[in-house]
Amino acid sequence: ESDFDTQAIACLERSVERDPFSPETLLALGVSYVNEINHNAGLKKLKEWITHNPTYAGISTAVDDLYGSGNDDGNDRSADNRELDQVQRLLLQALEHKASPEIHEALGVVYNVSRDYDAAVASFERALQDRPDDFSLWNKLGATLANSNRSQEALPAYQEALQRRPNYVRGWLNMAISHSNLQDYHEAARCYLQTLALNPAATHCWAYLRIALSCEEQWDLLPLVDTQDLKA
Repeated sequence: ESDFDTQAIACLERSVERDPFSPETLLALGVSYVNEINHNAGLKKLKEWITHNPTYAGISTAVDDLYGSGNDDGNDRSADNRELDQVQRLLLQALEHKASPEIHEALGVVYNVSRDYDAAVASFERALQDRPDDFSLWNKLGATLANSNRSQEALPAYQEALQRRPNYVRGWLNMAISHSNLQDYHEAARCYLQTLALNPAATHCWAYLRIALSCEEQWDLLPLVDTQDLKA
C-alpha cells in the first residue's frame, strides 16, 4: 500500500517459505512482481497460485487438451511468451471450472503483461462486481486504463480506491501521474504532495513534483523541492 513492492516481495517470499501453498500469498506475490516489471517471476507465482489451489486441482493436466500446447504453430516463440500463454490458458480453464473474483483479478494482471488492456479492463470490472469495496482492484482498473492512454477514465477509478482507503499511497501516486498525463499539473502537484505526506520515504516523487511545478511555472517553489522541505 505504501508503493514499496520490493519490501512487500521480501516479506511475501518469507511467508511462502513458511507456507509454500498459501493461495493468498502466491497471488499477492505474483501481482507484486508484475508491479516491479519482473514479469517472469510474476507469471511463475501466478502459475504456482493456480496449480497449488485445491479448488482447481487437475487444471494443469487438462489445459493442453483444451487449448493446445502453445508450441504447435511452428513459430519460434520465446520462453517468456510460452510461459505467458501457458499461465493465461490455465486461468481461462480455471475460469470455466469455477469463476471467482480472484481468477478475474489474476487474468487482469496477465492481460496487462501481454498489453491486452481492453481484456484487462473487462477482467477487473468483472472482479469488482463481486468485490466492489476492494480498493486495490479499483487501483488496478485505474492503472490499466492509464496504461492504455485513457488517463481521464482512470481518475474516477482512483477516486473510488481512495474513497475506500484514503491513505492509499499508490492510489495518490497513480492519480498524480494521470493528472500529469492530462497536463493538469496543479492537481498533479497536489497529489504528489499527498503521496509524500503519507510516505516521506517515497523520495522519487520529489522529481515528479519538480516537473509538475516547473510546468506550472511555480519557480519560487522549486528551492523547497530541492531541499525536500515538505512542511514549508
